[in-house]
Amino acid sequence: MSPRKRSAARQWVRANLRRYFVACYTPFHRDGEIDEPALRRNVRATLAKPGVGGLSLHSIHQEFWTLTLAERKRVTDAILEEVAGEAPVVVGISDPAARNAVDLARHAEAAGAAAVMLWPPYYGPRTPAGVRAYYESVAERIDIGIFAYSTTLSELGFLLDAAQVEGLLGIEHLCGVQVTVNDPARFDEMMRRVGDRICVTTSLEETFLRARRLFAERASDFTLGSSRPLLVQNAEHPVCGRFMDAALRGDWNEAESFQRRISALAQRLQTRYFAQGFHHVALFKRLAGLLGLETHGLRPPLAEPDAVELAECVEVLRGAGLLP
Repeated sequence: MSPRKRSAARQWVRANLRRYFVACYTPFHRDGEIDEPALRRNVRATLAKPGVGGLSLHSIHQEFWTLTLAERKRVTDAILEEVAGEAPVVVGISDPAARNAVDLARHAEAAGAAAVMLWPPYYGPRTPAGVRAYYESVAERIDIGIFAYSTTLSELGFLLDAAQVEGLLGIEHLCGVQVTVNDPARFDEMMRRVGDRICVTTSLEETFLRARRLFAERASDFTLGSSRPLLVQNAEHPVCGRFMDAALRGDWNEAESFQRRISALAQRLQTRYFAQGFHHVALFKRLAGLLGLETHGLRPPLAEPDAVELAECVEVLRGAGLLP
């Protein structure tokens, strides 16, 4: 489900990716092994969530950093086999070692991925020149379309800013950048500097809507790396699906109404942790399990969420009508 020529990657992504591309949680058995049948059931359940148009694989939600390279490939194969071409899948290939990223990218392309997500190296000494060399080293050895990642979250510890992304535009199959920052000015600068040539997207509804209102000719039709569709809605209250429908048809009032509801819920479940600089993956995974996904098991260094934190979030979900 991706173009065979590097030169077609940017146009293909802009034309074919729509709606939410969401995280997919990894269930584990008691012994820590991947529960592949449950993972495959999660694929079906996730794709059925309102507003979902594709999957974002090996994001931080999927605990990819706890998996061996062989396990990452196994998870990729299982998910893409289960999707069976019904929806595009963006596969994360992030790794501090460029050669590992190349290996994962080649595997993802052979398995049928639509594109790959490549973070800046998430460990070790990093400089703008070194990170640029890293991207160029990986890109020259693969053909599949590449997304870069720009975030202020301290978990990554390196902000790929608009000037640096602009410096990467010589990579002809760099097809997009995910910008997840709580700073509209940073997103706007990215859109102005590179949005005419590659897709500038986000995981956040408020930023997605801002882009469509202010940069109509450049705005993407999809979010990337989203988790809110798994945590703030259900079939009876499909707020994310209705938000996406309204945003794509340009009904700003309706879209903003749903966005406010989504953001208010997310603030109490997720955003307060993002403000501290990290993803509370263990907590988010448990909440997704309460809402119908199979999310048993965690791998170290993750630990079970605090019982008080979990209880507070359960009450939030009950108050929103998402749990009985």
